[in-house]
Amino acid sequence: MDVPQCALSSLTETPSASSRRPSRPPSPAVDRSTPIGRAVAGFYLAFEAVDDSDRLREAANSVGSRQTPESDSRGKYLALATAITNVEKIRRHAARTLRDIAATASNTAARLTDSRTGLPSDINDAINAAVRHESVAVCQRAVGMINDQTRLVLNLDEVTATMSVDEWLASHRLAD
Repeated sequence: MDVPQCALSSLTETPSASSRRPSRPPSPAVDRSTPIGRAVAGFYLAFEAVDDSDRLREAANSVGSRQTPESDSRGKYLALATAITNVEKIRRHAARTLRDIAATASNTAARLTDSRTGLPSDINDAINAAVRHESVAVCQRAVGMINDQTRLVLNLDEVTATMSVDEWLASHRLAD
């Protein structure tokens, strides 16, 4: 017995839908072993879910010749594009800040090593503790900002709007 195949890909790539919205680029690879990486992965999964839902809705409406207001679709697309831009800015800024913290600590340790007279024996431990403290603060702030963008994206679709960001991340095994 032949089972009919679902043609969702052809529905989502109708000429009218593709003329209104460019194809979605692949999500970037992220390191899910870090809090920032998990937050970014969760954001991109939310983006894909909302974008897929919107594309399917557009395709279904075009098949049924019922037209969705283009301004609604355009507004969602612009909101998604803005959120992606914001997340990438946050990610770059956090990475740059973490590199700066590490470089400053390394330079400080080198200077202190050169002038070892009268330094406490636990100075390296103190430097490492300060680096950890500052790095955790940077990561927590970045994760919070990325999660704010994820919330904005989840709110763009009726289905995902009901979930909290924590529930969203947990459902995709991205929670700490």
